[in-house]
Amino acid sequence: MKDNERRTLDYKKRGNDRYWWYKRRGHDYTPPVFSFLSDEEWRRMDEWHAETDGKYVGECSVPPISFLFGLVTGNNIRRIVQLGHYAGFSALLLGFMSRKMGNKNALYSVDIDPEASAFAAQWVEKAGLAEYVKIVVDDSAAERNVARAREYLGGAPQLVFIDSSHQYAHTVDELDLWYPRLEPGGFIVLHDVSAFSQPYDATGKGGAHRAAAEWLGHNDVAAMMINAGHTGGGGDDLVYVDGCGLGLIQKPLSPERGKEFDKAASKSFSVRMAKAELWLRAVYQRLRAAIAAIVGSGRRR
Repeated sequence: MKDNERRTLDYKKRGNDRYWWYKRRGHDYTPPVFSFLSDEEWRRMDEWHAETDGKYVGECSVPPISFLFGLVTGNNIRRIVQLGHYAGFSALLLGFMSRKMGNKNALYSVDIDPEASAFAAQWVEKAGLAEYVKIVVDDSAAERNVARAREYLGGAPQLVFIDSSHQYAHTVDELDLWYPRLEPGGFIVLHDVSAFSQPYDATGKGGAHRAAAEWLGHNDVAAMMINAGHTGGGGDDLVYVDGCGLGLIQKPLSPERGKEFDKAASKSFSVRMAKAELWLRAVYQRLRAAIAAIVGSGRRR
């Protein structure tokens, strides 16, 4: 086994709950999102873990960052907006991916927590990612960030990763704000969409789980919600092993495609309504016939 394939093997011996993924049966390997790093980049990530243990714990786990790794590096995604970076775990890794692909000004990352953001910015500097990542302290649902992100990235975001407040109303605001600003064909990746994650909402209103369900109910767009109905933690019964779930929403490829999508959806709805109307008419006719038969039988008596 090569050295870069051994990097996280000792994480299974660590006591903190943040290392749950490494302790699972069969996870005796280093995830590619870590093995692809240079020795210096991995040293920084290992140091980041050591410094944040017991201080900043709550970053996204291996499954969602691995999903992002495949999506970003497999498609050379160059313009990313991150809503919620906390202490900088995913911002660092997305920065390393962007540097590997040669994409500067690639990640515009917003978080409302000034202390955590200062810590994240410090680590971005340590990792030599200042040309690739911009750390911003602000409300991720504030409209002013749309123009600022577009200016920094040099165009509309191709990917928006939402992992911020986990509050129902705030998440709806983020979806309403950022989805229309995506580049056609671009993606929103939304963490914590499972029923299990609802208690993360400090307002007690259902969190990202309810926000995603209701938003998708009002917006007919292509989407996939992984583990949305899951109510427990991680478990051997899950294929995607993060019980917090993950959502993927794609914007139509072009305005024309969007119009075609809307027309197709409208036509499909009209067809369903027409079939429902025919069924109701048939039921109505059968009911009338049944009532007439009952009335006729009563008269004969």
